[in-house]
Amino acid sequence: MRLAFSILDLTARLLLALGVGCLLLGIYLAWQTISFANDAARTTGEVVSYHEIRDGNETRFRPRVRFRTETGDIVTISGQTPATSRRFELGTQVPVVYKLAKPTEARLATFTDSWLGACIAAVIGLVGAGGGFLVRRSVRREIQNRTA
Repeated sequence: MRLAFSILDLTARLLLALGVGCLLLGIYLAWQTISFANDAARTTGEVVSYHEIRDGNETRFRPRVRFRTETGDIVTISGQTPATSRRFELGTQVPVVYKLAKPTEARLATFTDSWLGACIAAVIGLVGAGGGFLVRRSVRREIQNRTA
């Protein structure tokens, strides 16, 4: 029985470590998004086409967006997050943020392209850290109850 508790305790520690790692990743991704947006200009772009990515039997689509910078240059970028469907109709106006010094460094200013990764990492981190903490606490209580 002691071996089972040791294995559970080790599993709880690993789950807690995974949770903390994912939380740190979520914080880093959020910080990257905020830092990018602070040094960027905002504009509106137009979805002009899609880049198709074939992966086995599945096809994913990344929107290509064309926008005009403050200096009048026309830039075309691809969205960061590929999807299994075309998220926007051609001609749809979408928000864009771009670096003033280097307009080709641009992102769609949508939740999916800006915040989805940080949110998923944070949720996995919270669940993992919380689960690891609760399992570890339960194992310790059970060991104390058996020795008392």
